[in-house]
Amino acid sequence: MPKKSRRQRIAKAASLAALRLGRYRGDGAPPIFVIGSGRSGNTLVRRVLTASGEIYIPPETYVLGEIIEIWPRTALLPWREQVWLFCAYFEKHSEFSTFGLTNLDDFAARAVALPAAERTLRQLIDAFYLHLAKAQDAPTGRWGDKTPYNTHHLPAIGTLYPEAKYLWLVRDGRDVALSYVEAGLYPDLLGAADRWTRANRACLSFARRGLDVRQQGYENLVTDPETAFADLFQWAGLEFAPDMLTILPGPMGDVEQRRHHEKVRRPISAASAGRWRGQLKPADLSTLPDDFWQVMHALGYATEGAQT
Repeated sequence: MPKKSRRQRIAKAASLAALRLGRYRGDGAPPIFVIGSGRSGNTLVRRVLTASGEIYIPPETYVLGEIIEIWPRTALLPWREQVWLFCAYFEKHSEFSTFGLTNLDDFAARAVALPAAERTLRQLIDAFYLHLAKAQDAPTGRWGDKTPYNTHHLPAIGTLYPEAKYLWLVRDGRDVALSYVEAGLYPDLLGAADRWTRANRACLSFARRGLDVRQQGYENLVTDPETAFADLFQWAGLEFAPDMLTILPGPMGDVEQRRHHEKVRRPISAASAGRWRGQLKPADLSTLPDDFWQVMHALGYATEGAQT
């Protein structure tokens, strides 16, 4: 990836500084961001967390991180136009249908009418998640986000939400790459492995910022789910009960519409952990680059299959 120019670095620093000025310092329950590579148990975690009835996590939002990054550039726009731009980012995305909404007209009307003191990006985002929760008759006291694309925007998200909890899901990169290809999300193993590598490199860097980042192994979640989720819920400040592992929530949007999520409603199983051993050949593994194996090592996975 090419290095950023000095002008780009200055612009980035200025944007982060502007976000710091607008962040919220209240006492409410912090949001939870599920971060990391896709195909790492993200949607399973969303299912179990929402089963608590204490938090609402919508389908993947895709554009939230991008909105946060560009927001300082909208400072000179009237509030009404800022709201419209915010809504357009979501409505024009190809995955908007997973929210189960025709449009965001009602949300926009209420957001435009917010009192002047509440016209901030934080207030707008909170109102947006509240709107999504109400549309699903879901609990609205606390929200979370489960969007793997957020790994592209973690510095900006962390700057706006320094008090948030960040659940970094980690899974063996060989299993992730295999899953990406089998789901049709990447055409080849190399591209899928690169996505896993970049996502986890971003999380490794983000975890050094001193925020509340919890690294959680997928393998632990599926081999001993009761223990792993009980610990996770305690960290998140949520009440856990074993039946949450089997409760199936109502419509989840992307789960019903996207084939690659079809296993989420099945009982939790460790069958997918280590599948690469029976599916990937030594020749497949030899195509994976050094940086993939470096991240595997950094995350504590045995680098079986790496070229020496």
